[in-house]
Order: sequence, then structure tokens, then C-alpha cells
Amino acid sequence: MKLDIDFVRSHFGQLDDNPEFVFASNAGGSYVCNQANDLLEHYNRHTRVQPYSRFSPSAEAGEAMDRSYHGWAQALNIDRSELTVGPSTSTNTYVMAQAIGDLWTPGDEIIVTNQDHEANSGVWRRKANEKGVTIRQWEVDPDSGLLDIESLFPLLRDNTRWVFFTHCSNIVGTVNPVAEIVRTIKSRSNARAFVDAVAYAPHHVADLKALGVDGYAFSLYKVYGPHQGLMYINADIRGDMTSQAHYFNSGIPTKDFNPAGPQHAQVAGCAGVLDYLDALHRHHFGDSDLSLNARLDEIHPLILRHENALATPLLEFLDHHPQVRLIGKTHARDDDRAPTIAFKPLNQSSASVAHRLQDAGIGTEHGHFYAHRLISDLGIDPEDGIVRLSLVHYGTTDEVARILRALEIALG
Repeated sequence: MKLDIDFVRSHFGQLDDNPEFVFASNAGGSYVCNQANDLLEHYNRHTRVQPYSRFSPSAEAGEAMDRSYHGWAQALNIDRSELTVGPSTSTNTYVMAQAIGDLWTPGDEIIVTNQDHEANSGVWRRKANEKGVTIRQWEVDPDSGLLDIESLFPLLRDNTRWVFFTHCSNIVGTVNPVAEIVRTIKSRSNARAFVDAVAYAPHHVADLKALGVDGYAFSLYKVYGPHQGLMYINADIRGDMTSQAHYFNSGIPTKDFNPAGPQHAQVAGCAGVLDYLDALHRHHFGDSDLSLNARLDEIHPLILRHENALATPLLEFLDHHPQVRLIGKTHARDDDRAPTIAFKPLNQSSASVAHRLQDAGIGTEHGHFYAHRLISDLGIDPEDGIVRLSLVHYGTTDEVARILRALEIALG
């Protein structure tokens, strides 16, 4: 069975705005599915009042928000009390740095990588420096940008408190084996694992209990939804964190790590992403008694095969081009290569190539994409950075062909 790309694209109205334009910057923020837009519009037009009172439309507003909370908890296979919905992943990790780091003491150690977006690196580093905690860095390979699990082993110690790493780098594009890494961490230390999934979630909504992580965060505006960040914190470890809520809300799990409070309409709109993914499953597999999480797992292979077909010709072209340095794995044969493809032109600036692609109707960008440490450690000037082509499952092979033609001209 193949992914029905026409059905997929029918759920993204923005694709019709300019048929000649190829959007290849999805890792910065995807198009919003029609279902999410419909919920946002309905909430703002009909239920835009303070939610959770007994009167109408306040009660309906609260019900719309609860539908999102409970739906996403089911999708991630977690308890509702373990889910925080905040303004963004960067905000959520900043809050968690205060919640987790408040109890760190000199002599403790943490592990971070130089592969991560700064949202899952800088906040922990700053808090560690503030608390006198030792920072150990899990280094990428300086040529490929990949992480080797064996190089993590010597960093783990009895006093390692947390390991922070990414499910998938927003530059390297290769999916890290999270479950295996977490098992390694737990078997060799008492440390906990926090994973940034911002670059992975657009391609698959994971079962967090199966991964074994203690914390997990991603941004829904890169997963076809509103500008919100979803975050999981394992209920079993809440006692080792300090609440960041108003004192009278302290101890309420859904409020402890969201000091700003919920953005009502945006939260309600988050359910639209699940409505879209459920429609996608029903279209391909019919009605099902499977759990929501299981349905998402069932459609994942269809999305994966389609995205591999999008990525493969781009990877092959860039890998064999003499004037290009391709970052990350050069193929998608192992089913662990997201179609987030970064490269450094060797005979001109990244800016010049990106501008030529943009002039050809390809929506791409250049820079460090908040992975400043990674770009620097790969020996690349972070100000000019790399060119990034990032696709998701609503992309087509015809669009990839247009990108390839534009690349041939832009790279000379």
C-alpha cells in the first residue's frame, strides 16, 4: 500500500495558494492542516471566553481544550497528568531547566550533545554553570555530524543526573535510536533522559512509554498544528523537580511546568492535528478498534516510505556533486533518515545558493538554524551556515524533480 498523496494534500489548503511554489522549509514550521484551522476559527468565533465555567460558551471552550489534552495523551501513550502544553519547545525547556536544575548541587554532572538545537542545549548548560554542575559533551563525528552511542559510554558516571539529546537533529537529519540510548543510560547510570523531538515529530508521533524517556518535547507548529509546544514529564520523577507555577497551583501536574498558563484557542486547535492523522489512517485502513497510538504507528510506514522516496534522489544528487558537502547519512536505506537535508556549497556561499533556489520558486533557507554549536564544530561558518531542504509527507516527487533542476542551476 502506498500513501495516497492526493488525499494528503487535500487537507492542506495552503498548498493551493501558489501551485508553482515548492515549500522546502518545513523544519522551520509546517503548513497547518485544515482540521486545525477549522478548530481555531470555530474557537475564536464562537467560544472565545475564559474556559471551564458552567455557562455556555465557557463550558464548550473547556471541552474543546480537554479534547486536545486527552487526545494527545492517548497519541503519545502517556497519562494526561504527564502532558504540558506551552507556547513552544524553547519556552518549555527553559521552564524545565529551572524545575530540574533547582535541585542540582556541585558534584552533579549532566551530559549534553553538540548535535542539538540550542533549545535542548543552552538552557541546561546555563543552569549547570549557575549551580556549579559539571557539563560533559557527547560529541558528534566532526565529518558526518552523527552521534555514536559507544562514545556516550565513558561519559556516564555515578553522579550523572541527566542526559539531554535529540531524537533527530534539525541539521543532520538522522534519527537517533532513542530506546537503545535510553536503555544504555539506565543500565550504566542512575541518570534520566530528556529528548528534543522537534525535528522528529513531523514524521512520526512516538510511543513515549515504549521509548522509556523521562522527558520529551516537540513543537506542534512543525507538526501541522498551532504554535504550541507539547512536553512529557514522567510522573514518577516529579518529586525531584520544583514547581514553576503560581504557589496556589503548585502540585497540580498540568500546571506545574506552564507558568504562563494555557493559550486557550491554540490548545483547542491542537486536536485538529489528530483529526487529520486519524482521517489519514481511516482513508488507508478503514474503521479500526486500535488505540490512537496504534493507529499512528500503523500509518507511519506509509509516511516513511513516501518520505524516503522524496529524500533519496536529493541525497544521491548532493552526495555525488563535487561542489557540495552533504551533512549526515548519504542515503535513506536504513529507514532512519528524515527528509531534512543540509549541505554546504564548496565554491560559493550558502546564502547565494539559497537565494538562487528561492528565485527559482523553492522555499528554502540558509544559516545555522539554532544549531550554532553543531555548525561551528563541523568547521562551517555559522553565520553563512548551510543550505537546508526540509520536506514532509505532503511533498511530491514532482516537487523533488523541480528542486533538483533548481539545484543544478544554483550550484553551477
